[in-house]
Amino acid sequence: MKTLIVNILLLFLSFNLPGQNLLGYGPKKIEKYISNNYKHLVKEGNSRNEYYKYLKYTDGAAGTTTVYFFLSDNDKCKRVKRMHVHSMKDEVIKEFNSLYTREGDNIWSDRNKGIKALIKLENEEWFFTVTIEPEQKE
Repeated sequence: MKTLIVNILLLFLSFNLPGQNLLGYGPKKIEKYISNNYKHLVKEGNSRNEYYKYLKYTDGAAGTTTVYFFLSDNDKCKRVKRMHVHSMKDEVIKEFNSLYTREGDNIWSDRNKGIKALIKLENEEWFFTVTIEPEQKE
């Protein structure tokens, strides 16, 4: 029974942040978006960094998802970084395939508020990361 509850919880949490390309948004709009759409995510205020301005959200005690919204000097979101446990990978890829344009292996693109974003999924040892940032012109 305990395994069933954990699996249901993980399934619920795997429907994480669809359409979360919030590049260009300010902190208040990001906070409103998260609080309206993802009540399972909790804003963390206990971590500080003197080099980066960011908002951090986690799924609390479940420990399967962490999301950072990195802000520019003028308080606009310039990069999103999501970290998930490996068991969520298939669901995240399915989500991205339905929302974004696939550009290659583990790379998607999106356009929001006139900003073309690249979404990249990278495997790490203990988790995988997703970064969303503006496309860099060469």
